[in-house]
Amino acid sequence: MGSKNIKLPKINFSHEDLKPDTLEWNQVKSQVYKALVEYGCFEAFFDKIPINLQKSIFEVSQEFFDLPLQTKLKNISTKPFSGYVGQYHPSIPLAESMGIIDSNIPHKVEKYTQLLWPQGNPSFW
Repeated sequence: MGSKNIKLPKINFSHEDLKPDTLEWNQVKSQVYKALVEYGCFEAFFDKIPINLQKSIFEVSQEFFDLPLQTKLKNISTKPFSGYVGQYHPSIPLAESMGIIDSNIPHKVEKYTQLLWPQGNPSFW
């Protein structure tokens, strides 16, 4: 019995004209729909984000998801699907997400970082 390698669809979000109700928008929207129906996910790319920044984002995300569950649960929010969400149902044990409210405000991100890493984490902040 052989194994089958499945390649996830890659969808390009870097089109200049990617605005609602444009041809580009409708094409990307169709690609997203098809990928979600067929695979349940896809790989998004946006070439305007430098590769070194993309890599560092994934590295610090890994640091977060490697934290103990009790630490991640400190990230709470009254907004649905914000804060820490995950490991709450046996049918989806690997699904986790986190949100930082007002992530565009530096002192909010610093406060969030101190909550999860009281000893500090300069690579995250």
